[in-house]
Amino acid sequence: MKVIQEILFLVLLIGYMVILSGFIAGKEQEKKIGKVTVRIVDSTENQFIRSTEIRNMLEQKRIIPYGKKAGSIDLEAIEKSLMAKQIISKAEAFVTEPGVLHIEISQKIPFVRIFNRYGQGYYLDRQGNIIPLTSSVSPFVLVANGFISEPFPVARTLNIHDARHDSLPRSQRTIYDVYRLAEFITGDKFWDSQIEQIYVNNKYEIELIPRVGSHIIELGRIENLEEKMENLKLLYKEGFNKIGWNQYGKISLKYKNQVVCTKIQ
Repeated sequence: MKVIQEILFLVLLIGYMVILSGFIAGKEQEKKIGKVTVRIVDSTENQFIRSTEIRNMLEQKRIIPYGKKAGSIDLEAIEKSLMAKQIISKAEAFVTEPGVLHIEISQKIPFVRIFNRYGQGYYLDRQGNIIPLTSSVSPFVLVANGFISEPFPVARTLNIHDARHDSLPRSQRTIYDVYRLAEFITGDKFWDSQIEQIYVNNKYEIELIPRVGSHIIELGRIENLEEKMENLKLLYKEGFNKIGWNQYGKISLKYKNQVVCTKIQ
């Protein structure tokens, strides 16, 4: 009998808690929004966007819900509106008591800065998303410039992979070679510390500018990239460490299984 009473007590207690929580939640839904907080989750790493910009954007779109009941706010619409900005990778909106709307933003992280043949500049993240340049911040990332072309309008494209490019001539799709090379360089600890710039010449061949030494590295085409860079790594580690970095003005990897060094005249 005592066991039955204890079970009955627990059932009644749980039922009471459910009703109470529903009542509290209902009251919370009736509360009016009196405060909006904006938090940029990764602001210490990147500052492409600031909380004041988020506020201004929401105010311009008349989305800031001051005075509205918490239950009447379309949180999904707020998140979608924020996600329309190219630098934002994730947006979350939620309400807590007492009447506070919280907005949390995560930014896309650039890994290469592009200056194409038409003078346009932008960043790319590792997913191929295009991030517009901003005057407020200039992250320290790999730079690529020269005769870089894209088969899409930069100002109206969100991701470089949105465009079909497999059947296009090299002169119209050098951005994809640059993207692949930048992924390789920044994904390798050794090369990430050695290479500071990618340059595409007027023959659409790639040259690399190292951080140390006065030489230029002629990579040529992107084909056999891993093999070419492995040959160069052997030269760096076994050759230059013995003979020095400043005797050569040009190192060519254009020819299969060869590293051709040209001395400074």
